[in-house]
Amino acid sequence: MRVFRIALKKYGATDRDAFDGRSGYSADGRWHTRGRYLDYASGSRSLATLERLVHYKRFNFLEPHMIYELKIPDEHIETVLAPPPGWDGDDLLMAAQEIGNRWCDKAGSPALQVPSAVTRGEHNLMLNSRHPVWDWKWVVSSGPFDFDNRLVEFLTK
Repeated sequence: MRVFRIALKKYGATDRDAFDGRSGYSADGRWHTRGRYLDYASGSRSLATLERLVHYKRFNFLEPHMIYELKIPDEHIETVLAPPPGWDGDDLLMAAQEIGNRWCDKAGSPALQVPSAVTRGEHNLMLNSRHPVWDWKWVVSSGPFDFDNRLVEFLTK
């Protein structure tokens, strides 16, 4: 499966920085609670952009960003098939976070596919680069990323 991650360059200047799990360790997410080393990636460049923009208040658009493309073998991806009711609400839902926590604590696979609340019908992946079968060769490209100025203007009005 092909996925993308956009990260602030100051935290993701290299592959190992971008996927060191600090983002999951330091903050709660829709599918996990802080204290677990994991990162999120998205099923397309556009979804990665939207997922990043949802959190625009946490960063400055003008700060340099990086985009990473990964190709993760399907056999290393688990999938959430039945998300709990309310998983996609404005507030984080403990039942959804418990799903990701169990996956991370169990360490059964390096990736868990979860639905996106930002764009229904699309998906994100939770990634655990500390998993024993993780392969850094899965990171196939990286480079600078800039947000389109029209998006910046729209969100800052």
